[in-house]
This record gives sequence, structure tokens and C-alpha cells, in this order.
Amino acid sequence: MTSAAHPPDAAEAWSRIAGLIDARDADGVAAAVPDLDDGGRRAVAAALPGHLKAARARREPWEGIGDVLWAYRAAGAGTLGGAAAVASWLNRRDFTTRMIGEPDDDGRLLEIWSVRDDEWRADLARRLTLRLRGPRYTGIGLVLALLEETGAEPPEHDPLVVGWARTRPPRPKDPLLPALLPRVFEAEGVGRVLRENRSWPRTLATMAARGDVDRGMLLDGCVRRFLRGGTDVELRFFVRLHHLLTHDEPSARRRDTTARARDYLALLAAAPGPVATLAFELLREVPDLPADRLAEALDALLFRPEAGLVRSGMSWLRATVRDRPDMADACARALAQAFGHESYTVREKAVRLALALPGGTDGAPLADAAPLLPPDLGARVTARYGGDVAAEEEIVHDPAPDPVTLEVPAPREPRTPPKPITTPSELAGALAGSGRDVESLLEGFVRLAHADPDAVRATVPSGPRSDRFPRPHYGGHHRWDFIHEWMRAAAGMLADPASVPADWRDRMGGGPDGPLGRLERHRAAEILGAVEKGTLPPLLLATPTAPTGHVAPDVLADRLRTLADAGAEPGPADLQQALLRLPPGPHPETSRRAAAIDTPAARTAARWLAAPPVPRVSLETNEHRLPEPVISLDGVDGPLADPELDTTFPFPDDAPSDADDGPEVPAEIWARARRMGADVMSGPAREHGAFRVVRSSVAALSVESSAEDQAEDAPDSSSAAEESTVVGPSPGVETSAVEGRTVRVSAAAWSSIRAPRLSRRERLGLVDGGPTGLPLVDAVFTDPPRYASEYGDRAVHWSRGIPSHPEVAAAYLVPELRGRGYFARRSDAPGIALLELVPADGMYAEHVAEFLARRLADRDRRPDRHPDRRFLDVCARGDLPAAAMGRNVARLLLAGDARPSLVTGGLERAAEAGAFAGVWRVLAAALPMLCPEPGERPVHGLDRLFELGTRTARWCGARGAIPEVDALAARTGSAAYLRAARGLAAQLTGP
Repeated sequence: MTSAAHPPDAAEAWSRIAGLIDARDADGVAAAVPDLDDGGRRAVAAALPGHLKAARARREPWEGIGDVLWAYRAAGAGTLGGAAAVASWLNRRDFTTRMIGEPDDDGRLLEIWSVRDDEWRADLARRLTLRLRGPRYTGIGLVLALLEETGAEPPEHDPLVVGWARTRPPRPKDPLLPALLPRVFEAEGVGRVLRENRSWPRTLATMAARGDVDRGMLLDGCVRRFLRGGTDVELRFFVRLHHLLTHDEPSARRRDTTARARDYLALLAAAPGPVATLAFELLREVPDLPADRLAEALDALLFRPEAGLVRSGMSWLRATVRDRPDMADACARALAQAFGHESYTVREKAVRLALALPGGTDGAPLADAAPLLPPDLGARVTARYGGDVAAEEEIVHDPAPDPVTLEVPAPREPRTPPKPITTPSELAGALAGSGRDVESLLEGFVRLAHADPDAVRATVPSGPRSDRFPRPHYGGHHRWDFIHEWMRAAAGMLADPASVPADWRDRMGGGPDGPLGRLERHRAAEILGAVEKGTLPPLLLATPTAPTGHVAPDVLADRLRTLADAGAEPGPADLQQALLRLPPGPHPETSRRAAAIDTPAARTAARWLAAPPVPRVSLETNEHRLPEPVISLDGVDGPLADPELDTTFPFPDDAPSDADDGPEVPAEIWARARRMGADVMSGPAREHGAFRVVRSSVAALSVESSAEDQAEDAPDSSSAAEESTVVGPSPGVETSAVEGRTVRVSAAAWSSIRAPRLSRRERLGLVDGGPTGLPLVDAVFTDPPRYASEYGDRAVHWSRGIPSHPEVAAAYLVPELRGRGYFARRSDAPGIALLELVPADGMYAEHVAEFLARRLADRDRRPDRHPDRRFLDVCARGDLPAAAMGRNVARLLLAGDARPSLVTGGLERAAEAGAFAGVWRVLAAALPMLCPEPGERPVHGLDRLFELGTRTARWCGARGAIPEVDALAARTGSAAYLRAARGLAAQLTGP
């Protein structure tokens, strides 16, 4: 190391520091900068910005500099001269991005600055403090450490207080406590940060009890914060702290309340509910509250909108009239305000209190407020105090929205095919981006790379750059899930084979988006493999010839002829995708043309064209979930794949699964068992019989074979029949029962049976030995996955892969309606795509109904305040699954999975937009399920649903009693939901 007595010159200083930065050696930089002389520091400080800019230019826009961040920070902290320059350097945007997170080099920086004088460090602490910003408060740890070390007075800056509060609980020996604790009650944002924090209020209450902090200061701070106003969320922490600081001894508690009575009175009228409740509970304990203040308190409480607070205020008023009869007139004035409350129950209680006031009470305020009451309650008040009774409510003229019927939306026009890629420069641009249509990218690459590989080689990037894709949480060795990753690798293989990882086949994965998504990746991987082997074909078979995604049969035959004449074979995935895109057949003439070409691919296509398989979709009921789609194939008499067709890509030498211990069970049955939860199910037939997997408990499994198989092992049919009824596990031994006999299986063998290890082809989702003999086709025509993919928006394009089978594409879209992962969580695209493929009230009615019901309950849509477009579209088409949607709405509300106000608001906006007929049908199915049994608590907001049902039923002219609603309406009581139920029952049964 260069000593201080022999400092390096400026060029050597920068060269040394730059080398340490490039080596990502932040500790080395921190150790080297103290040895620099003034000239060396100035040289390093001058060169740092340019070096950082060059480092950023060498990286993609999405790539951060987190690996060299700490070295840059240490270099700037040790070489920049002024505190202002250091503060600006540490707060550069490059160093504070969200992906980097909170800096963890505080100790290193403090060590670098230890040679600076206290005044400089105090100045730096102030400057760094004033640069703090929420909501992340990046650098708060460094700021607090500097303030503690220097003893500088913390500047008046709210983010400093908020950052201090969120970093750690208060400590008696914290040197910043005397300066920052009083500011907790003044700084904006503290309450929101500490709203769920339980440690802070308990710690402060304990410190106040020990005398470490002034309890009166804390109480006064809470009251001041209440008086400043704020939301319930912002004041929750201070309410909790105030409760913990309140004395347990009544007399001491009354002294504290009396000293702050005027402030508590000011909180009763407009403070959030929890604050007003706290103030009310304290003031009510003061027995000698002056009459004018007591009247003010009652007046404020009975004016509030919260029914609970008004009822509490009326209880206080009753006690006041009993204990202090001289205040009856003031209580009457306060009570009159409750006559206008929106709750019928509150108004009814106010009338009872008014009638219980002592004789001689001035009833003028009550008489004046009587018209605010419903006629039945107003008549009781006017009978004693006089005044006018409100007229009986006339039926409000509430016409149905205009227009009454919605205009059916025009069907979406097929999208225009993208322009083909015609030049190598356009291809390079498509490879660099990610928005180019996949088909045009695949087709353009194959055509141009085959026709003029040198021009493409000179234009495209020399490396795939896939390992630097922004998914660090996947680890260093990750899959390539995106088509552009594979195509960049293909371009790299063409330009510089060494730039592509040798294990690129291992980057293949099952992927998050099912067989239809895997088809595209397999086609791209085939192109990479063809480039590697030098067998790139002149064209692709599966490029669509129509905007819908179809491939014309004649065009397919022409393409097969072109490939045969060029001596090229298509990729197996490309061939299978082309077959899936054919229009419904058969196509006998084209089949004969393809057969005449006489290549393995052409013969396979000829068989498909002559007798294409027909997928059938059915729904399998599930006790705990929605019905699951099940796909089967009709019209397949044998494998369609030609025996000479090679479908082994990308792993031709793949070994079968090595889970062979114990009874042999077909792998496809195990796959289905995992999907279906190992309930009773039937598997496909094999040579030696049909298997059925039965899971009778966590540790019991049955494998039943056909009678032909049993005859080989059973001693005789009679004994076999006797043993077939005994199926179950024995202690310490798993039992696998085959029909007609019982086979004991060891625990080790059972473990291998339950979780067989999958081969590489199985992990890719390839189905070998399937009905058609085409692995990817058979994978598509198997049962779709139960759960949503990680990238739901990509699912909407799957229908273009099988355009002739919309019901199959819809089966794959069904799981996407539930949404999963970051990208699919709020996506509407899968639901829109499903509704374009199949009728909403068809076989997927339950799934569409759940999708629409959950959209109503989505709280993220609340700020929109517009009717749900999807619901309106389905109503306009006339295929709304109203009964199923009503059941789903009721289930969501009863389970507490939906906020009633959101559901009701969404239905109200849809009805007012013209879909009132659909809304009524939904409510007619939901309300019977929501009617509570005697003694049950109704769901919150049930009265609003009944009122909406009354309006929409009137607009529709609906008639016919609903037994559950009539039974509810017949009950005694004045609850809002009972009165609303009576209104609906009267509407449905009236003239």
C-alpha cells in the first residue's frame, strides 16, 4: 500500500481507484482513499462521474449497477471535498433505485469520514437529513448515525422524524430522543407509519411510567395531534398511545380530563370516530362538568353521522336528564338533531327519549324537527309537543334508465396481420425489442437466415444476452421463458456460436403458461437447433395465412412441397402447430396432395387432413371447487404420426423416469392423480389392462387392473373375489390393492410410487405414446392445468394456436380468470378473451359468473365509479349467467370475501347504465341465499341490496313472490333490512 509519505500522482491515484471499482472492491476503495493526497483526491473526484456514466452505458436500461454501487459510494465519499458535494453524490438516482434497496455501507462511510472534523460531519449530517424523502427514506440509518456521532441539532424536517420512528422503537438512552420525540406529534406521516406498530405505544407508556419521559408532554402531544385533524388511519397510533397513557385510577383520570376538557369537547363534533369515542368516554366520567359544556357535548354527539356514537350520546342524555333535571330544555334541543339521522333505529330511540322527557320541558325544538321523522314516528311526537307531521311518502317517480336496452357491441374485427420482416436491419430491430409479433419474428428470421445468412450474420447482435435478463430472483441458471430469448440465442448461434451457452437445451422448461405457450417456445428452440446443425429450412409451416390464426390446407401442402424440393424437413413442433391451425376437416383432396409428397412430415399431414382428431370438452364436477374442464379426443383410430417422423427434440436420448420400484403405474395416471387431488379417477387403457387410482387416505393407494391381468397372478377366482373386499393399510406397511388380490408395499417403495421422478421430456410437458403420436398435440389435448399461469396476459393469444377449437382454448383460459402472480393479478384480458370464444351462459357459465362476481368485489375498481364494462357487454349479448352469478355474489358476501358496499355499488352503476334487467336476475338469485335465519346476523348492507332489488324489479315489471323474501318480510322488527325486504315483497306481489 502506498504510504502517506509517498502519495501517488494524480494519474496513478485514479488508475488505482478505478481498478478497485471495476473489481467491485468497496472495502479496498475505502482503505485506499485515505492514502491519497489532495491532488489524487481531486483527480478521482473529477473522473468519477464520467466513469459511472460509461459503466451505465455498457448495460441495458433495465440493468442496475448494484454490483459496483458500494465501490462508487465509497470513492465519492472519500474524495469529494465539500459536504454538499458528498451529499449530492450519495443521493444520485443511480444509487437510490428501488431495486437496489436500502444501502448497507453505513459503517464503511463513517470510517472514511472519521478523519474529517466535527464541523464538516455535522454539516454533512444536516445536508443528508434535508435530502431524506418518503416513502422509502433511503439513507436514514446513515443520517441517524451521523447525528448521534456529531451531536448536531437535528434540522426541522418531517421525513427525518418519520424515518426515525419507522427505524426503531424509542429508547431512553437514545441521544436523539429529546429532540425528535416531541416532533412525533407534529410531523406529517408519523401516524400512518406507526398505525399498526404495537411496540412504540407500549414502550412510550412504560417510559412515562418510569419517568424517562414526561407523561403530560405525551398526553398533550396526542391531544394536539387530534385537534390538528386527520383520518382514522393517521390517528390510530395516537389513539392507542392515549389509551395506554390514561390513568387506571378514576380520580387521577378525571383530573387529567378536566384539565383538557375544552380540547376534548372540540373533538366531539368532527373528529374521526375513534377519537370522538375516546373524548366522549373521558368527558362522561366528569360528574361536575359545567352545564354549558355538557350541553355543547350532547349537541355535538347527537349531530354526528355514526349511529353508535349517537346512541351513546342519547344514553348520556338520558342519564343527564335523570341526574340534572334543570338541563331538560338543553337536552331537548340536542335531541331534536337526532330526528334527522339516516338510521331509522336511531330516530325511533330519539322519539322514545323525547316522550320520556319530564313535564314542563320546552318542546318547541322537538316540534320544529318533527317533520324530519317518518310519519309514524312524527305522529307520536306531535301528539305531545305539537308541530307538523311529514306527509306520507308518495311513490317516487323513478323511471328506468334510458336507454332501456343496451346496444349489442359490434364483434371485434380480426386484427391485421403485422407487416413481414423484409430486411436484416428490421430483423435486428425486432430481436432487440420485445413487442414484435411472434409469428413475424419466427418467419422473418427463418426466411432471411436461410436466404442470406451472411447479411443476417453481419447485422444481428453477436450474443443472446439472455443471462442478463432482469430476473435475478430466479438465480443464475434460469429458464428461457420468452420467445425473444430463444431467437436472440439463435441469432447469436448464427453470428458467434461461442456466445450461446453449450447447455442451451437445459434452458427449456415446462414454463408457466401450459402446452399452448410451450408450442411457441419449442418452435423457437427448434430454430436454434437447426442453426446449430446447419439445417435451417427455407420456411415455416405454421405461419398463419389468416388473421384468425388459421393455416389454409392448400398452403400447407404447397409449403410441404417446397421443403421436400429443398431437401429439408420441418421442425416437429412447427409441423404440429401447423396441423393444429388447420380449419375443421376432413380435406381429402389436400390429403392426397400431401401423401404424394412422400416425406415423413407430409405423410403425417396427409393422415391428419384425411381424418383430423376432434377434441371434446366436458366438465368434471368437484366438491370444493368449480367444475374442471376435461378434454378427450374423438376420431383417432391410431397414431397419426408417421413412424419415420422424428419427434424427439430437444432430448432424443432422454431416459425414462427411474421411479420403477413397487407396482407399475402409468406415468400419465400419476400426472392426472396429482391434478385431481388423487380422488377416484379412470386412466387410459394399456396393453395389460385399464388402471384406476384410488386414494382412500393419506397413506393408502389402490391400483386396480383388469380381470385378464388378475388371472395371471390370482390362484383362483373365488379366493380372489373374497380378498377383493379387504383394502386398507396395515400398521407400518402401506397396502396397494389390486382387484382380486392385496399386495404389500414397503415404505420406500411407497415413497417412490407417490412421487416418481420425472424425465426431462416429462418435465417439458411432452406426452409420448399419446393417441396421435404427436407429443405436443397430445399435450394440448389433455386436461388443462388447474391453476393460472404466471403471465395471464399471454394466455389471450393461445386461441390463435388452435383457432378451430375455441372450446379447447377456452378450457385453458378458465384458470386464468382466477389470476395468479404479479402479471396476472389484475388482468382483464383472459376474461375478455374467454367471452369472445364461447357463450357466457354455456358450459363455462359458473366460471364466467365467478369472474364477473369477483370483479364487482375488486376494491381496486372503486375509484373508477363507472359500471363494469364486461358485465354490460354480457348483458348486451343476452347470455348473462344470472343465476350462477347471483350464487357467487351471495357466497362472496356470506364468506366475507367481498365488501358489500363495493358489490352493491357495482350493481347499482350497472343498473343505472341500462343493465337493470340483468341486475334484477342476479339479485333474484342472490337475495334468497342472503336472507338470514332467525337469530342470525345479516350481512352488512343487506338493506341496500333489497332496495336495489326493489328498484330494478319495478323497472323490469317483475312479479312473483320469492318465498325467502316473504318470510323475512313477515318478521317483526324495525331493522333497516327488514323494512327493505317488506318493500321488495310488496313490489313483487303488488298490483
